[in-house]
Amino acid sequence: MRKLGVVACAVALVMTPGRSGAHTVRPQSEQQGGGGDCGTTAFARRVERVRNSDITSVGITYFAGRSRTGDDAHIAAALTTEVATQLLSARVRTTAPNGRAAGTRLLTVKLSDGGGFAEVDLAMTGSVFREGDLLRTQVRVTRTSDGSIVWSGTKVRPMLDLPILARLVAQEVAVRIGAQLTSPSPRPNPQRSADVYELILRGSFIRSRYDPETLEDAIGYFNQALKLDPNSSVARLARAQAELRLVAWGGLGDSLETQLLSRGLLRRVLERDRDESERLVDEADAEMRDSQPVHACQLLNTAIETDARSSPAYALRSIVRARGGDVREAFGDAEVVTQLGRPRWGDALRALVLNRSGDTTSARRQARRMIAEMRKIRGPLAFWDARLTAAALMETGYAAEAQAILRRIDARDPRVAWLRADPLLQPRSITSRRARLSG
Repeated sequence: MRKLGVVACAVALVMTPGRSGAHTVRPQSEQQGGGGDCGTTAFARRVERVRNSDITSVGITYFAGRSRTGDDAHIAAALTTEVATQLLSARVRTTAPNGRAAGTRLLTVKLSDGGGFAEVDLAMTGSVFREGDLLRTQVRVTRTSDGSIVWSGTKVRPMLDLPILARLVAQEVAVRIGAQLTSPSPRPNPQRSADVYELILRGSFIRSRYDPETLEDAIGYFNQALKLDPNSSVARLARAQAELRLVAWGGLGDSLETQLLSRGLLRRVLERDRDESERLVDEADAEMRDSQPVHACQLLNTAIETDARSSPAYALRSIVRARGGDVREAFGDAEVVTQLGRPRWGDALRALVLNRSGDTTSARRQARRMIAEMRKIRGPLAFWDARLTAAALMETGYAAEAQAILRRIDARDPRVAWLRADPLLQPRSITSRRARLSG
């Protein structure tokens, strides 16, 4: 069964009050005082036995969907994400060394696809069973310090009450640790049909938000939901955002993508909603254009921790690593990009890394294959396909061919303006000189 979800791989989602009073996400690297380059940094902390009143963090493994149909990963991912969202509002009491109350703080919440957790006080696991229109979830919460069970129980609600079901689970945890949920209770679901609601969940909780085929599947689910309920504003808004993401990341050039481009959506790609991982990728991209690779790499590490299927984060990190001399790690990121459904990006990254490793013959051979493949594609090229391919060609000495590919990006794409100062698209000698000057 595929693991579905927006957030994965043990990422901290600590919420701190923003200027407007709303809650904003603080990256894990800032919480732990970490930083550094694109390597991994180990954080160690003395483990102590904790009382329930001293618990300040919880790690949640994505629930398993165990219905007879065997295709309920979207329901499990939706419920897990909603439980995490509810717990993010939990305020827990803290104690001073003298044992007196020291105030309250928001609970730290981490999500994982099953890889385990580091430095959390509680671990939560669960399963979701669908019985007709009912959802039955079984949850267990244990203390990581000694393995004792803090709470174990079963909750049952109708499918349409999934947010309420999540609230009930979060409330049980909050009561056990002496915390208080500060977010409002979920409102009644605006959807009147469980079938429509499930189609919306299928389209929302997908394997990857950067894979064009997966995005097309999501659009298909939203279309089915709108066919059943043409008045569903939730499905309509979700479809609009999925369409913008498909146009933004592109790559297939099929009939649906062509249809969306003809509607002028390309001009609006910068208006789409961004999750935390994509926002971090955007920031890292800007840092790379400003010749700040170290900070860019920190942001990319956090983006990957936030979404383990963020193909653009792996792609940019591969380039930063290759240019920093970490060839083996750069190859690994390139392979991940290919496995995540972006083979053209992977080919471009391999050519770039091969050239950086000193195997210029293989790199130029790969570059010539990419040039031949791009010539077979008719019409405009997707922005990221063209950009990464051109970066590899520039790296391997095919500057004229790289410029020809860049000219094939649709002129309506507002991101074209980024290319003028993009260090990925400068000859290697110029890029090296700029790096020395900035250092």
